[in-house]
Amino acid sequence: MGITILNRVKQRIKGETNSSAKSGEQGSSTIGPLSSMLGPSGRITLASLKWFFDQSGRDDFIEFVLNPVLVGSALNSEYIFASQQPEEEPRGNTNAYKINKTHIVNLDDQISKKPGPGGSLPYAIYPLVKRTDADSPADNFTIGRTKNNDMNMKDMAISKLHAIIRISKGAFYFEDCGSTNGSKLNGQSINKKPVKLHDKDTITLGNYDFTFLTPASLHDLLSRN
Repeated sequence: MGITILNRVKQRIKGETNSSAKSGEQGSSTIGPLSSMLGPSGRITLASLKWFFDQSGRDDFIEFVLNPVLVGSALNSEYIFASQQPEEEPRGNTNAYKINKTHIVNLDDQISKKPGPGGSLPYAIYPLVKRTDADSPADNFTIGRTKNNDMNMKDMAISKLHAIIRISKGAFYFEDCGSTNGSKLNGQSINKKPVKLHDKDTITLGNYDFTFLTPASLHDLLSRN
């Protein structure tokens, strides 16, 4: 049964990769095989990635993931334990949207460590591909608190539109959108001037850290478990 499912996934990858390549000529580089597997917040579960990792070879895995991912700080460690990953917030949870004002936090603030909508963010995996229902420009990957963003971070320390990752000719550029709590790249504050991302860079959004990983580096991370 597992092999049959794997073959179906591979067939879908080949078809969608070809389709993405055609779309890529028009700048749609954020559309890929993972699009239909993303949750309402733009996340993919660790269990889904590990299943495909276990069933496929390195080349197939890299082709499947296609674009880099942002991996939460709790997962970017020596070992990954799927049992420790909190569930994604239900689609119907709207508590994070009742207050539009962004909370101002310091790096040592405990707001994100308390139980609540932001509690699972250190365990989150966000592929840099758009959901099938995304309506933002194809070469922009938006990050923010509200649900219309490609990367939806349900935490009041995150601005409604916090940052954008722009895709150009296969490269990824990170910029802040004037957020209240700011963004950093490898510990250095950034502004609206786009900064090119490289494999294993650390992105800080408010007081959350994510690691920018290529599909190959994500495969290596999963291999350590």
